Amino acid sequence: MTTDATTQVTVPVTPMTAAAFAPYGEVFGRLDALPERVMTATGFAHEGRVTLSTIWNPAGSLDFSQLERHFGVTQAFVQLSGAPAIVCVAPPTALDDLSALPAPGDVRGFLIDPGQGYLFHRGTWHALDRGVLAPPGATFLIVNSDPNPTQIVDFALGRSELHEDLGGAPPPRALAWPAAGLCRFRIAAGR
Repeated sequence: MTTDATTQVTVPVTPMTAAAFAPYGEVFGRLDALPERVMTATGFAHEGRVTLSTIWNPAGSLDFSQLERHFGVTQAFVQLSGAPAIVCVAPPTALDDLSALPAPGDVRGFLIDPGQGYLFHRGTWHALDRGVLAPPGATFLIVNSDPNPTQIVDFALGRSELHEDLGGAPPPRALAWPAAGLCRFRIAAGR
């Protein structure tokens, strides 16, 4: 999987709890049995139009090399169905510094509790897909924004690009690669 030019970084995995996930975002949705109806706000914030979509992640490799961060939304996910899954994240870096990438050793994995949702702080780096642990895969509800300014980096290729609107026009702008080394990430098999 790795070549002479890249190193492999093992990503440790922990359960997704509010306290453990706090540096990266917010966990929401699970409340203990209460005798009355309770509505609790989340920290979801956005610029532009809110979009609501579903995304299918097939089970597959637990290896990845790309991370992304969003500038205009606290992107949120809720697992709707499927196998257990892991989301990998790294702490936010300065939003006004496009060369501020996370250290590969700072990437962490969280075992998603399908009874809860989660959202990322603005600028939180995260893998593009969740690591789904068993076939056939898992479906997630995603709350996003349009437009969705996003930076994507590929640690295996040494590539960084800025999208004015992820999935929209114009094409992404290539950025200088500030990191010294190349790597790939592997989610810890023992979880």
